[in-house]
Amino acid sequence: MTGDTQEFEQTIEGFVQKAVRVLDQANRDISQLAKQAYRSYDVILDQSDHGADRRLEHLVQIARQFEKLAERNAALKRYLTNGMGTPPDDEDAWPRIRIIQSQEEERSRLARELEERVGQLLANAVFELASCRYLLDAESKNPAVDDGLAALQAELEQGLTDVRQLIADLDPPSVLGNFGLMAGLRRYLERYETLTGIQTTIEVRAITERLPATVEVAIFRIIQEALENVRRHANASCVDVSVYEEDGHLVFSVTDDGIGLQLECVGSRGRSLGLASMRDRAELLQGQLRIRSDPGQGTQVILSVPYPIM
Repeated sequence: MTGDTQEFEQTIEGFVQKAVRVLDQANRDISQLAKQAYRSYDVILDQSDHGADRRLEHLVQIARQFEKLAERNAALKRYLTNGMGTPPDDEDAWPRIRIIQSQEEERSRLARELEERVGQLLANAVFELASCRYLLDAESKNPAVDDGLAALQAELEQGLTDVRQLIADLDPPSVLGNFGLMAGLRRYLERYETLTGIQTTIEVRAITERLPATVEVAIFRIIQEALENVRRHANASCVDVSVYEEDGHLVFSVTDDGIGLQLECVGSRGRSLGLASMRDRAELLQGQLRIRSDPGQGTQVILSVPYPIM
């Protein structure tokens, strides 16, 4: 290697090292700003004062833009540290990120529409019905009418609860943004156990950094779908979630003690079980989804993704 070539290589190496340090610091700052936006979201939500809805929407959008910026910084860092192959400004540099972000943006839009339309309609109906019951009770004292209205009110209240649960399931990024994937999973499992009566446990046997936001959401969605399958189809009494590292992969396992599956039939039932979307998300993460099950022996869903995330 000539002196000029050696000097050139050293210059490039020095630039890359400096750029990586700058990107690392920038991502720490950006992540901190995103967390602050989510914390402010929680404060405003607790206060629930006038005009909170617009500020909440703005804060969530700001936090998500920070997360997208962090994704691009991470991609640029990978480009610099992996030999500078395909420049990250190329249109095809982030296809997986764009697909996941597009899916989540659509879910967020649906969640907002449900809250503004169906959720608000049901909440108003419950309030109006309670007022009618009060007036009828004061004037007519008709037990049959009151019993019928009480049953209708109970159904509307359950419908409102279900809609709010659906909204929360559609739009989890605020929980993940505040607490990260592992803490977010713990909080989700606590709520899942309360709602379903299925006993849950989680065991984390890996020390992990915060993953890119889109990766955390995609992993969360796969686990969420697996847990939903347990609720709908497994007739299980308990479900265990475990996280560990194995052969350069981060592995997530969801195991239930339910009625199990006939794996040869899974292909035909896969779409009804949501397995197609789970596998699609696993492929977007360059990971693998496996299912182990026997009739009467429960089911295990295993997601493995390369780690550290590239």
